[in-house]
Amino acid sequence: MDSNAFETTLDALRSHRAETAAMSMRDVFAVDPGRADRDTATLDDLSIDFSKCAVDVETMRLLTALAKAAGVEERRDAMFAGARINTTEDRAVLHVALRNRPDRPIRVDGADVMPEVRAVLDAMRRYSDGIRAGTIRGATGKPITDIVNIGIGGSDLGPVMATLALAPFHDGPRTHYVSNVDGAHIADTLAGLDPASTLFIVASKTFT
Repeated sequence: MDSNAFETTLDALRSHRAETAAMSMRDVFAVDPGRADRDTATLDDLSIDFSKCAVDVETMRLLTALAKAAGVEERRDAMFAGARINTTEDRAVLHVALRNRPDRPIRVDGADVMPEVRAVLDAMRRYSDGIRAGTIRGATGKPITDIVNIGIGGSDLGPVMATLALAPFHDGPRTHYVSNVDGAHIADTLAGLDPASTLFIVASKTFT
């Protein structure tokens, strides 16, 4: 991290913010009619439109410069390389291995973790297919009708987002999410469920 460049860019961002505090979207689009096209990013069917956010070309330039000064690129590369960037626990941050496509090696202490990741993902696919097909059932032999995911933070937000996004195509068990350590949350969730046909998932991305 370049501390001097970081502080200088941060000061410039603060000044820029003061200059654009009264930014009006109507006025911005009037003077920059190409803003919507320029400030929309697309990837396949995903479209991200940030043209209506209170940012302009200079804002993006300064934010990019701030990220470079903070060493974001180097830290990103270290994360994907399996470096121990979690300094609190002195460990690698390996949830990125779950989304590694194609399966390029991710090494931790010299060992590629991807073969183990692939094996676990394959096992998850076989298990989930069995649940959906009804060949894997509850302890009493009932098909699984409901799934309760217990997780906090990213172990909740990501699955919830995916479930909501894919809801129009849903044809499997009903899904429920518990992300609060307050017992009322899980009590409310369990109230209408049959234990004999409910599967619980305790989710964690930290490989512990």
